[in-house]
Amino acid sequence: MASKSSASFQVIEEGEEQKEEQQPSISSSNADDQPPVIGGGTEMGEAIMEMIRPAVQNLDNQVKCTRKSQIMLASHIDELSKKLKSIVDEQTLPYDLDIYVRKLEDSRKRMTSVNQRLQSLHTRVSQLQRSAAREISKQKQRQTPAQQ
Repeated sequence: MASKSSASFQVIEEGEEQKEEQQPSISSSNADDQPPVIGGGTEMGEAIMEMIRPAVQNLDNQVKCTRKSQIMLASHIDELSKKLKSIVDEQTLPYDLDIYVRKLEDSRKRMTSVNQRLQSLHTRVSQLQRSAAREISKQKQRQTPAQQ
């Protein structure tokens, strides 16, 4: 446990962030004394958010476009697979299209798997973006009363 002025830092559990606890100062003559406000946290958070916001939005747009194209591709693969199956059923020629039908179905399965991963990634990025915006908002609310 290390201490700086009247604040102490304590690690709660392994893997969790450090938590700051305020302890009353023993040598303080005024009980109304507030710990000094350290500025820059909100500005730094906003600056970081402004720097990564275009990249996150660009990634979000690319994920959306990729998902749309994968949905279109899946429908085209399904149509092609149905057509190939109907051709195989209608014709008794020595063409073995079952191999190609299986390949198309395997491609569709892989594409569906990638689409699910993209959806999961998109959800995580959205949650991260909301969490960062919430944290910046909380910091602004904490600093606004302290500045008055």
